[in-house]
Amino acid sequence: MKRAIVVVCSWAAALCLALAYLAIGWGIDDVVGGAAWSTWWIALAAALASGFFAWAVSALGVITMKQLEPSLRHSMIRQVFALGPSQRTNERAGRVVNSATDGVERVAAYKGIFLAPMIASLTTPILVVIVVALTLDPASGGFLAIAIPLVPICVMGFRKAFKPVSSRYRHASRQLSAKELDAIQGLGDLALMNAGKDMGKRLAEAAEEVRSKVMSYLAGNQLILLVIDSVFSLGMITGAITLALIRYEQGALSVGGAISLVLLSSIMLDPLDRIGQFFYIGMGGIAANKEIKKFNEQTPPVVDAKGVSIPAIPAAPGEIALSGVSFSYTKDTPVLRGANLTVSPGEHVALAGPSGAGKSTISALLQGFLRPTRGQVSLNGVDLATAPLSWVRAQSAVVEQSTYLFSGTLRDNLLLAAPTATDDQLIEALRAAHLGEFYDALPGGLDARVGARGLAVSGGEAQRIAIARAFLKNASIMILDEPTAHVDLASEREILASLDTVCAGRTTLTISHRDATIKDADRVATLQEGTIR
Repeated sequence: MKRAIVVVCSWAAALCLALAYLAIGWGIDDVVGGAAWSTWWIALAAALASGFFAWAVSALGVITMKQLEPSLRHSMIRQVFALGPSQRTNERAGRVVNSATDGVERVAAYKGIFLAPMIASLTTPILVVIVVALTLDPASGGFLAIAIPLVPICVMGFRKAFKPVSSRYRHASRQLSAKELDAIQGLGDLALMNAGKDMGKRLAEAAEEVRSKVMSYLAGNQLILLVIDSVFSLGMITGAITLALIRYEQGALSVGGAISLVLLSSIMLDPLDRIGQFFYIGMGGIAANKEIKKFNEQTPPVVDAKGVSIPAIPAAPGEIALSGVSFSYTKDTPVLRGANLTVSPGEHVALAGPSGAGKSTISALLQGFLRPTRGQVSLNGVDLATAPLSWVRAQSAVVEQSTYLFSGTLRDNLLLAAPTATDDQLIEALRAAHLGEFYDALPGGLDARVGARGLAVSGGEAQRIAIARAFLKNASIMILDEPTAHVDLASEREILASLDTVCAGRTTLTISHRDATIKDADRVATLQEGTIR
C-alpha cells in the first residue's frame, strides 16, 4: 500500500513541476506580448506542491525502510530457530550474520527508498509526453516519446555488464564476515597459540580483497554516471532544445512554449539520474533480497506440529523410548540403523560409544532438533513427531558438553530456564548445583556479570550454572551430553556431585565415554555401528 502511495506522490510531484514549467512558459508569453505575468501564482503554488510531494516520497521511504529492517531481521531469527543447531557451521553463521546486518540494510534501502520512486521515475516520462502532447505540441510529444525506452535498455545493459563485479564484492564481504566471526569466537585459542598476528594478517588480506572489489564496483558506478551525464543527459537536453527551436521556427510553439518544452524534457531525465542509485542501492538490494529469501525458504529439518493437543496426564510419564530409529545426515552414510532404547521412569541410563558413533545425534533427536528417517522417538509415551516443539522442549532439561552463557548477569542466564523464578529460587538452584560457595563469594551476587560466552567464570563453574538452569526448568527428564568433556578432574568431581543432586528422582540419560561420568548409572547401553546394545 505504501509503495502505491509513494508512486502516486512521485507522479503528483512530477505533474506539479510540469504545471510550474507550463506556467513559466505562459508568463514568458505574457511578457513577450506586453502583458503582466498573470500566472505567477500558478507557478509558485505548483512548485510548492511539487516540493511537498517530493518530501512525502522521501519521508514515506524512510518510514518504510525503518519498518522493514526489524521485520526482515525477525524473519531471519525465526528461521534460525526453525533450522535449529543441527544446521550450524561457522561459514554459514558468518553468512547469516552478514545477511542479517548489511544485507537487511541493503534490502530495506532498496524496498524503502529506491524501488517505488524508481518505478515512478520510469513511468514519469510517459506523463511528461502526454502533458506536452495535450498542452504544447502533439508532434513534439511524439518525438520525446522516442527517448522513453532508452532508460530501461540502459539499465538492463549496465546491469548485465556489472553483475559479475557486484557478485564478487558480495562474496568477498561474506567471506570477511565469516572470518571475523571465527576470530572473535576463537579469541582465547588464538591468544594461547600466539596466533593473533597470523589471524590478523588473514583478516587484513580478506579486508583488502573486499576493498579491491568495492573499488572495482565504485569504478563501474562512476563510469556509468559519466556515460549518463556526458551522453544521455547532454544528448536529451540538446535534442529538446533543437526540437523546441525547430517547432518554434515552424510556428507550432511560442517562445514560452519552446522554453516550457525544454524545461519539461528535463523531468524526463529523472530516470537517468536514478541509474546511479540503481547500481549502488538497486543491485545490492536485489542480490541481498535473493540471499535472504533463499535462507528463509530453506526447509527446516523438523516441522512443528502446532495446534496438536497433548494429554495432560502422559501415557508413560518420565519414559524415554527409541523404537527402530534410523537416521542419516546424507543418503549414503547412515548414523543410526534401527536403534532401540528404553529408559524407564526414574532410571539412570548411560549411553557410551566411540566418538562419531551418533550419541549426540540421539540427544538432538530427543530434543526435537532432528527427526528420524525411520522409527519412533518418544518422551513420556508421546511420539515426538506428533507433538508441538514447545511441548517437546518442555519435557527435558539438557546439559551439553559446551555451555553457552549469554553476555549479561548471572540472574539473566538463570532466568532463561524459569523467567518467573524468584531470587530465592535462583539461589536454591545455585546451591543445588554446588555453587553455594561460588555465589557467596561473588561480588554483586545474582547481578554479577558473567561476561560474553561466560569468560568471567571457569569452565567448571559455567557447567554448573548450566546444571542450575536445568534444575530451574524442573523437567522430569534429564539429558546429559558429555557434561564433563572439557573440564579438569577437580571440576569433574564437582559437576558430578551437583548432577547427583539435581538428577535425583528424575529419568536421566547420560551420554559419555568417560568412566567417571557413567559409573553411577543403573545400566550402560553401548552405541556402535548405528545400533544400541
